[in-house]
Amino acid sequence: MMTRMFSRLAAIAAFVLVAGTVHAAELRPAVTVSGETVTLGDIFDNAGKAAHVVIANAPAPGLRSEISVSRISLAARRNGIEWRNDAGLSHIVVARSGIAVPEEEVASAIAAAIGAQSTGLPSAAQLQIDFTNGAAGVQVADNAEISVNVEQIAFNRRNGSFTAILRAPAGDMLSPLHRVTGRAYPVSDVPVLNRDMRPGDVVRHSDIDWVRVPSNRIGQNAITSLDQLLGMSPRYQARSGEPLRLADMVPPVVVQKGAQVDMLLTSGTLTLIARGRALENGAVGDIINVLNTRSNRTLRGVVDGPNSIRVDTPGSARAVSATTHSNNS
Repeated sequence: MMTRMFSRLAAIAAFVLVAGTVHAAELRPAVTVSGETVTLGDIFDNAGKAAHVVIANAPAPGLRSEISVSRISLAARRNGIEWRNDAGLSHIVVARSGIAVPEEEVASAIAAAIGAQSTGLPSAAQLQIDFTNGAAGVQVADNAEISVNVEQIAFNRRNGSFTAILRAPAGDMLSPLHRVTGRAYPVSDVPVLNRDMRPGDVVRHSDIDWVRVPSNRIGQNAITSLDQLLGMSPRYQARSGEPLRLADMVPPVVVQKGAQVDMLLTSGTLTLIARGRALENGAVGDIINVLNTRSNRTLRGVVDGPNSIRVDTPGSARAVSATTHSNNS
């Protein structure tokens, strides 16, 4: 009789144990929260009435922290949560969601702070900011203003390194501080070709892009403005995207050797024109030799435009004038 009774009690105990295991709370090894606190409901499945009990502060938006399982166990016991650490966890990881402050906004604030304390540096728009890990990583809470303010800045002008303490959002004095490191250095925008070009090609607006280059890498003979590039032609093969030197570009050839050209002499309102043949290639402004095909004399003239030569010397003027009269007779 006693044996049967003990058997029934054992069966009932086993049933209760199994039922308790099925309905026991389960601890999550990693969670992500959006608010400022971590509750038992965040870290446990089936936390029941204890779901809203706060056990820790959440990390700053975008960051992570850990909560020890011993601390969790104490809070669970006090609030009637039954659970077993079957996984043998020593801690759980808590992350907090957030919204990233745009890199441009963070960089602009840091550049302005550096410029305000360091005289002689370029304006903020020309100070390049490179973050140590490739990104600032500053985030604000999901419902917070997306802004940032530089609370402190330490800048080494010799090597450009900086350490900044930022507050985000900017106007919230209770918002967390962020430590950001990186390097700042002056840069300049220079025009480059957006396609490979060969000698004889003429550079137009549609052929030009702009790139940002560290200022200390720009030589005195570098091309830095549109006027130095527009309408010019590469002296050699020119590759797209590469900064150019003044010596790399030449005015385009508008007179080809052997081409028929007009020789012009202007005196007051009178312009005399004769036909000739170019003996050299020439760009606008070049002085080249040209053969007067009527008199068979070689003259010197300035290239004035496509197949147009301006003859200025007195001897050449008489030669052009004589040829013109001969053509009219």
